[in-house]
Amino acid sequence: MPTSGLGERDIKEAFNHERRGETYPGGDQKGAKASDRGRNRQGSGEVAVRKTRRKNARSRAVEFCPCQTAVEEGRRTLGKLSAALSVLDKKNFLQVVKAELDSGRNPLDLIEEAREGLQKVGEEFEKGNLFLMELMRAAQIFKEAATLITPKIKEKGQGEEAKGKVLIGTVSGDVHDLGKGIVASLLECEGFEVVDLGVDVPEKIFVEKIKEHNPQVVGMSGLLTTSIPVMGKTVQAIADAGLRGDVKIIVGGGVVGEVDPSRIGADFTTSNANEGVRMINKWTRKRG
Repeated sequence: MPTSGLGERDIKEAFNHERRGETYPGGDQKGAKASDRGRNRQGSGEVAVRKTRRKNARSRAVEFCPCQTAVEEGRRTLGKLSAALSVLDKKNFLQVVKAELDSGRNPLDLIEEAREGLQKVGEEFEKGNLFLMELMRAAQIFKEAATLITPKIKEKGQGEEAKGKVLIGTVSGDVHDLGKGIVASLLECEGFEVVDLGVDVPEKIFVEKIKEHNPQVVGMSGLLTTSIPVMGKTVQAIADAGLRGDVKIIVGGGVVGEVDPSRIGADFTTSNANEGVRMINKWTRKRG
């Protein structure tokens, strides 16, 4: 099942809050407040540059209209791929992906390199050097690349069974899609069948869909602090339905990285998409 897309409304809302110098309520407080920035007019080959200055952070420029190559010549192609995503160079990034796929490059190598670029963006956001809008843009670029790469991975794996089935959704009361969408894309690219329930998913829907799809792993996502008790209630509902022993449960999101899994009743908690995918791979290998 295809993953749900990153909402344009979220991106526009984040941008509007940053433009007014306000904190975006839908995301992490780190890096979510706008400050002085300069911008060229977009259009006719000009480059739009945002200048960000933040306390305890270096001054840096980020290209938003990547009309010129942002990657050094002479670097290996896959290095260019990671670097292009790390500076949000969508045009060059997607051009490299298409060219490498056409040349017969292993699509798994491409997705791994793209993941490295996405991880660099995440690290810069955590340091306070990037805005939430920029993090969301990087995720959107990655997902566009994933739509190109995933079919090639499936072609190479024709006749092979999926690594496993993962059911994933954002819990009731929370409509944030960013982290869940990244994890779902990564899992699909690595050969998992993903059932994406979307956002604001009630407990009973998780239970019904587990019965319907029989996944090996259930992933719950949430960005709000109020999502933590909801996750616990959802896990309990799964247990009350007699399904807890049949699935591994992983919980992800910015607010749960430091939360003990036992507090929620999950098997693993993380705020890192790559870490979550590695754990799911580990679980399915053991069961296989």
